[in-house]
Amino acid sequence: MSAATATQELLLLRGASILHAETLLELATLGDDGLWRTVDGAITESIGIPHPSARAIVKPEAARALHREQDAAWLKQALVVLRKVAAGQREVTVDDCWTHMEMPPRTSSLMSTLMVAAGREGIIEKTAEHRRSIRPINGGRTVRVWRSLIYSAGRPALPHGPATAAAPRIEGQP
Repeated sequence: MSAATATQELLLLRGASILHAETLLELATLGDDGLWRTVDGAITESIGIPHPSARAIVKPEAARALHREQDAAWLKQALVVLRKVAAGQREVTVDDCWTHMEMPPRTSSLMSTLMVAAGREGIIEKTAEHRRSIRPINGGRTVRVWRSLIYSAGRPALPHGPATAAAPRIEGQP
């Protein structure tokens, strides 16, 4: 073995015991009968070491950049859905948005980002009112009620379930 070869302690030999090098947990003990036994007393003839598996290593900066791109694309699509929900309802909560989303956000905290962005775009405005969430995962916590600024009384509310969110048209394209 050359000096450049890196080694790592995997097992420790301590008297009649073999220990895991990182946890110091006993893996096997040599009995008076010359047989190796696990801590449960089962006779063993070998120690298995998992093979390392190859995987891509993504630098944190690259992961953050990817997440920013994914989150921006999701937010753009989610604003289309929220706009449709707000056009058909006087009041909107994040529960309404969750109900109509075709694709959930990467993290649930992006729902707050959605509501704030919709507020900045003049789609909804914050109220002081809160309601109990209808989503079981929320454990009955309250969610803010937002007032729709684009509600149209003649327009029906969206049915529950994912809305068909067409991408906004870009001028000059069919």
